[in-house]
This record gives sequence, C-alpha cells and structure tokens, in this order.
Amino acid sequence: MEVVGNGWLWVILGSCLFFITFGGLAVFLSLYFVAFCAGCLVIVFHFGKQAMANEEKHDDVSGRCHVSKGLEKIKESMEPTTKIKNFDKRMTGASVIDDVLKEVLEYTVRDYIKTWYRQISDHDNFLVDIWQCAQKVVISFSNRSKEIDWMPYFTQRLVDDFASHIRLYRRAADKTAKSKNEDNGAALESAFFDMEVEMENSMCRDLVCLDPKAERQYLQDLSEVLLYLLLPTEDFHNKPFRYIVREVLVNGIFLPTIDLLSDPDYINQYIAWLCYETSFTPETFLTVIRSSDHMEELLAVRDKVDSDIARWRSKDTGGSDDTTVKQNLNSLMFLRDTCDLRIRRLQDGPVTEQIIDEPDFLKYQSLYVLSLDDIFNNNIALQSFIEYLKSRGGEQYLFFYLNVEGFRAAAEQQISEMQKQTQDSETAVEPDLESLRKLAVIIYDQYLSDKASVKLKIEPHIIKYTVQRLKSKMMSEDVFDSVQARVYQILHCQFYEDFLQCPAYVRLLGELGLLGGQSEDGDTFSLDDVARIIWFKAEDLVDVQNEESISDTISVGSASSATSAGSPAGDVYLYAQITQSGIVKEPDKSGKSYAVFAVTVRKKEPYAEEEEMWDVYRRYSDFHDLHMILTEKFPELTIPQLPGKTVLKKTNQSFLEKRRKDLDKYLRSLMKPELLQNVAGLEDLLNQFLHTGIWEKHKSEFSRKMDTIVNPLKTASKNVGNAVKSVPDGVSKIGDGLGKVFASQRSMEQTKARELLNQGKVGAGLDPELVENIPLRIMLLLMDEVFDLRHKNQWLRRRIVAILRQLIKATFGDKINRKIVEHVDFMTSSEQMAEYVAAFRNSFWPNGVLAEARPPREEATKMRTRVLCKAKMLGSVPDEVRTLMGTDAVRKGVARIFQMFQHKNLNKRVLYVVLEGVLATLFPENKFPALFRNLHSRSTRAEKVREQQQAAAAQESQLRKRAGKR
Repeated sequence: MEVVGNGWLWVILGSCLFFITFGGLAVFLSLYFVAFCAGCLVIVFHFGKQAMANEEKHDDVSGRCHVSKGLEKIKESMEPTTKIKNFDKRMTGASVIDDVLKEVLEYTVRDYIKTWYRQISDHDNFLVDIWQCAQKVVISFSNRSKEIDWMPYFTQRLVDDFASHIRLYRRAADKTAKSKNEDNGAALESAFFDMEVEMENSMCRDLVCLDPKAERQYLQDLSEVLLYLLLPTEDFHNKPFRYIVREVLVNGIFLPTIDLLSDPDYINQYIAWLCYETSFTPETFLTVIRSSDHMEELLAVRDKVDSDIARWRSKDTGGSDDTTVKQNLNSLMFLRDTCDLRIRRLQDGPVTEQIIDEPDFLKYQSLYVLSLDDIFNNNIALQSFIEYLKSRGGEQYLFFYLNVEGFRAAAEQQISEMQKQTQDSETAVEPDLESLRKLAVIIYDQYLSDKASVKLKIEPHIIKYTVQRLKSKMMSEDVFDSVQARVYQILHCQFYEDFLQCPAYVRLLGELGLLGGQSEDGDTFSLDDVARIIWFKAEDLVDVQNEESISDTISVGSASSATSAGSPAGDVYLYAQITQSGIVKEPDKSGKSYAVFAVTVRKKEPYAEEEEMWDVYRRYSDFHDLHMILTEKFPELTIPQLPGKTVLKKTNQSFLEKRRKDLDKYLRSLMKPELLQNVAGLEDLLNQFLHTGIWEKHKSEFSRKMDTIVNPLKTASKNVGNAVKSVPDGVSKIGDGLGKVFASQRSMEQTKARELLNQGKVGAGLDPELVENIPLRIMLLLMDEVFDLRHKNQWLRRRIVAILRQLIKATFGDKINRKIVEHVDFMTSSEQMAEYVAAFRNSFWPNGVLAEARPPREEATKMRTRVLCKAKMLGSVPDEVRTLMGTDAVRKGVARIFQMFQHKNLNKRVLYVVLEGVLATLFPENKFPALFRNLHSRSTRAEKVREQQQAAAAQESQLRKRAGKR
C-alpha cells in the first residue's frame, strides 16, 4: 500500500511540475498525446481485422483454424449450390416412357415442391434426394409390372368383378323397387351393401364408400403397405418422411382421383367421349326422351330447344336457306312437343316402363300376322308367347313341344352316327338305342304319364300309341310325332289365335318393327314423283377406288358373252353408279316422306356405235328385294353384304349420303366381271333391275320384314338345333349336348342351389376346369347380367348361348381370341404406357403450364350430358344384338348400366374393387386378399354376419354334443 501510494504521489508531483513549467501549452500537449494514442489503436484494429479475414480465407495455407470441424461441415452444407449432381435418370428401361415421365416429375417438383421450398432454402440436395427416391419407386414398380402376366386379370377377374357389380346392383334395384321406399338412392345403396356381404363372404366395403373418415383411414393403411413395398429401406424407416409421403398420397392423389373418377357427371362425359359420333342418332335420342323419368333432364333439354328455336327463327328471313331453316324449326318444335308430352306424363303420376305410349290395338286395323312357326324361330317372339302362355297356364304344352324338337335333333344325330359306325365296321353291330329310350321315357314321365306333376290333356288313344312305340325294339326320332302334332294343334287353336288378339302381340310387333307407319320405305314409287324429289348434293362421287372399279367394269363388263360369240363390234359393257340421293314428300296432308336414289346406267350393246345412258330411280326396299332374290336364286354365291335396314325412318342428308355410298358399293360388287362371267342369270337379273320404270317387287313387305328379323337367327342356329334346358341326373350327353332335356318343375334343392349361385360372384358359375373361349366367356358374363338372361326362360337363355357359341365358332373362330390377346398386349405396351403418361401430362400441364382448376358445371349442362350419354350408349349397341335380344331388352339393359353409374358411392366401390384386383395381381406373394379382408372387417354389416356365423357354429356344436350323449 505504501508503494502504491508513493507512486501516485510521484505522478501528481510530476503533473504539477509539468503544468508549472509549460503553463497553457501543457493542455494542448495533453490533447495531442491522447489523439496520437487513439489513432494508433484505430490503425492496429483495422489491420488486425484484415489479417483475421485473410486468415479465414486462407486457413488451409496458414494452418490457423478458428472454428471446429463440426461447425465447418454445417457451414459447408448450408452454402448454396448452383449445380445438381449428375446421376443415372433411367427408370422403366423404355426411353419413350422415361422421357415423358421425366417431364412429369420435373413439372411436379417445379409446381408442388419448389414453390414452398425456395422460400426456406436455396439448397438443391433436397430436390436431388426427392428425385432419386421417386426414381427408385418407379424402378421398383416397373420391374414388378414386367414380371406379371396381365392377361388373366383383364380377361377373367376384371370382367368377373364388373359383372358381379352389375348383379349386385340389379338385385338391389329389384328389391328397392318392390319396397317402394321414398329415398330410393339411400335404400338402394343399403340393399346393395347388404347383398355384397353375402356375395363376398363376410366382407363389405360400405365404410370405405359411405364414411369419409373410414375411407381416409383405409387409404392410409393401404399407403403404408405400398410404401413398405416400394420405398427404399432407409426412406421407409424415416418416419417423418414416410408420414409426409403417406399424407401426400392419400390427400393429394388417391382421394381427389377417386372423387373425380366416381363422379357421375365425369363418367357420363367420358362414356359420351368414348362412343363414336355416329352412335348418336335421332331415333335413339327420341327414345331416351320418351323413356326418361328424370324431370330435370327433360327441362334442361327443353330449355336448350327453346333457345335454338329462337336462334333459328332469327334466321327465318327467306332466301336460299329458307327450306333448311324451316326443316330445322320443324324438327326442334317436334322435339319440344315430345319433351312437353313426357313432362306431362311425369307430372300426372308414375309411368310404366314402356318406351313410347302404349299403342292402342284399335288404331291398327291391318296387322302383320306372324305364323306359329315364325314365333318358334324368333327368340323375341317366343319370349313374348311364353309369357302369354304363363298367364293362361299353357306353358307346359310349349315346353313339351320344344323338348320333342330337342329330342328329335339329338336322336337324328345319334342314329346317323350309329349307322355310320355300322357301315364302317366289318361285322354287323346292332345300334345301342337305350340312351335314346331313357331320354324318351323321361319326357313321357314328365308330361304324359299319370305320375306327371302337370299332365298334358291329350287323348288317351294318342298316348297309348306313343307308349307302344316307346316299347318297340327299334327306336326312332319320330316316336313323339303324333303327340307333338296334337300339341301343335292345341297351341294353335287354344292359345295362338287368342295371342294374336291381345295387346302383348301389338307390343311384340312394335318391338320387331312390324307396326304400320314404322317402315323406312313405302310401297309405291312412280316416275311422277321425280319432279317432287329434293336432291342432295353428293360429295366425292368418284374416288380412287371407284375409278379403279369403273375402269375394270367397263373394260371387261358383260363383254364376255359378246366376245365369245365372236362379235367384232369392240367393247360391250354394263355400268351403273348411284349418283344422287334425295327425299320425296307426299303431296297430301300426311307429310310422309321417303328416300330415293338415282342410278346412272351406261350400257353398250353389241354392234352399237354409241353407248346408251339413262337414269333409274330406286328405293332401299328395291335393293332389299333384289338381295332376297339373289339369296334364293344363287344360294351358293357369296353375295355382298347389303347395308343394314333401320326400323325408323331416316331422311337426313348425312344418313342418306352414307346409305348412297354403301348401296353404290353393294351394286358395284355385284357387277364385278368375274361374277357376271361365272354366274349364269345374274346379268339378266341386273338388267331387269336397272331397266327404266318401276321395279316390280317380287317379295311382299311382310316377307322383307321377316327376312330382316328371322333369317339371321335361322342362319345362326342352323347347326345348333333346338337347345333345351338341362340334363336330368343319370342321362348321358347325346349328340354334343343337343339332346339335353329340361324339366319345367325344378326340385327344391335345384331352386336353392340356383338362388345361392345367383347370390355369389358371376365367375363362380363357370367350371374352372372348363377352358372357355375368352370372347364367349366375356360375352356370356356381361350379357347374363346386363340383359338379365338368368331371369329369362332358361330354354331361351340356352338357345341364345348356343347361337352365340355357333356364331363365334362359325364366323370368327380363334381370331377373336388372338384379337383380345393382341389388344391387351397393345394396351400394356411401352408405347401405350407412354401415351397414357403423356395424356396425363397434357391434361395437368397443358403447354408445360399447370392447369387451372375446372370451373363447376351448371346443373342443366349435367342433365343434357346425361341425355347425350344415354343416347350414345343406346346407339352403340349393334343391330345384331338388338335382333337377338330384342329392342326392349336392349333398352332396359342399357338403362340399367347407365343408372348404375349415377350412384357415386357405388362407383367408388367399383374403383376400390379394381384397385384391389390390380394390387393383388401385382403382388401375388404378399397376401393382399387377406389384407383387404382385414381392412374391410371393420364394417358393422360384416361383424353382424360373423356373429351370426359364430352363433350358428356354436348351436351346431351343441347339437352334435347332444347327439353324441344320446
């Protein structure tokens, strides 16, 4: 302390001496010293800072490190990078897919990841990791898909699932219609899922389709499984990353996609887009309007018609287009009246299922008369006649008649085969006719014996004569001829004549297109009508193919006969071309119109210096009559296909132009030189047809109608015979199944088995060991459910099946099989996959820009889309199916499919079934069926069924214990 105190004394003493010595100058010297020290400190600080910065930049050179290694790594990882590391971007192994898929991933990263990530960091390694993860998922999925054979799924399981869905909907709709519940939509869905539990064996998808929370939970569980199978191991075990990806999949992909694809309006638009434009015809459109039971549809169409009428009326100012304007106005006004009529019908109360207003029998004074044989040869007419016989209690007579027809066909075939075997063998062998005798005894016991449940009322002496023939040693196919003749007489006198007088016969004629006023062509046409023809301008009358055929026809033509006779006159030819089409309107008040075609004929006779040229006018009925004559006169000739006949009248320009081209092609194919040269009499017949004047029809209108309706069925079933219901136990197959006999009275066990089969999936009814033709399998599965063939008369169903089988074997054979295989291969090829991805890219990123959200569609637009969809679906049904199934059956089947797609919750069920089928096919070793059953076991419907099964099992075990004690 003393030293410190002495130091301060010396400082104070020195300061005093300094100020005494220098006086005022001492203050300035003190300030100067302080400023000098401060400047030195500033200079030292500045150079020290620069030195520190240089040391940090060149730390590797100087060896001075002022931060730890961990902080240095963090600093380096947070520095922005401008280049992404190069890596292999191949994914599927197909460049066409990889190129498009790469663009989709780039757009996805750009619009859905970079938009938020760039606000956090400029670091690109995260984007590289995301890209690599997506690449690994695509590679894993692609490799798995290449190992799978998709043919069984597309040709069997997918068709089976869709047909089973239609069956559930049909049964639920029938049940709801009987209950007459006000809330039909909810009641139908409830009944649908109740029946699904029965079909799927205690598994139900009602929670997934009806409860949004359960649906999200189901998709989350399913996404977890998919991520486990597809994600790399290190990414899957990263829980935060896995949960984020799962939620993105569920909420950003699965739910929006399923919601869109299950939307009825979207499905209606897609179906309308899939159907060809030509499938939308005025006839189908009017049919949909007249059969619609949806008031909003009719009002939306009527509003659109009113606006179109106002628009066309603004153009009604005369001039060259005055006729077109008036025609369009008349058509629109007719459509408006049709809508108004249907709206009034709906407002008056519930309507029936008839397409058009029921025709009054008294309106038709002259009806076409179908013979009883015509009814037997037409499925539609036969179905109507069977329904009538059931109302009169006489269906057993018809069943017996059909049984005998089947027995005769089988017996003829078997007897002929036995005779052929006897002739081929060296020793005489008596034919074994016991199988035929057993079959005949079964028919007798069922319909003619005293033990028969429903015995036919046949005279005793006829039955006695039949019994004697059954007991004779030699068995023949005509053993039942006497009884069958009597049954035919009973059917004709007691039932057929009354059937012709009932309203059901009028409906049958309407369905066959045989009612008056529905024919496409009239009966008369004279040259006086030529002045009243409204001609349409033909477009592209002579194209390249026509010119080639013209030159061929003229160069050879009918000159063969003249040349053979040694004519020196040069070329002789006959050439005809349909140059124009038009319509003729009747001058009376009926306003009837029909189509006519102008045929330009050029002909050069032997020794004639110039050719002759004239025009003849023919109608479609004239061509049809000529076609029938050619078919009868030249049965061995391969006659070209005549354009199909329409039931309702079509006089619009586009249709007539297409009809003109088809008829012209038909006529030119008949006039080919090789045909005219090789077929005697063909040239003379064509000369008569092309001669000036009216073509005298050789066939009546009724014959032409029946030729259109009946002959296709006769041709198809030529070698099929009269197929019948089923083979009783103990009876062997005879004649390739044509001798199968059906029993009208089913036992209780058979009825119960059929009901259980109807409750199961559609594919359960097929023999797994039977290798079915793929197209036949698809056609039968879908036709059974779409057109409800199982609920039709079983004889008719088997007959339709036989006709379809015969058509496939005779017409196409295995070509359809190959076409289906080729089509599936094409749809799953790399090129098509690239097209699918490109379509997805173009829809989401048109021109590389993210598409905006779709604006909501107006309700009226949705209703008009419904009408368009129904009309196109109905118009897409081929005429052959209409002929085979019937117009009304086709309309009901199409309406059933359309109505099924109008339930969003049921559409979800289809999508989930397809998704589950694809995953089960894609990962066959991962027990996906058991996984789906566990996921869907949360349903209360499934729990109730399981409880009932457990209770039934417990009760059965108790009964067994009691029986054991006894």
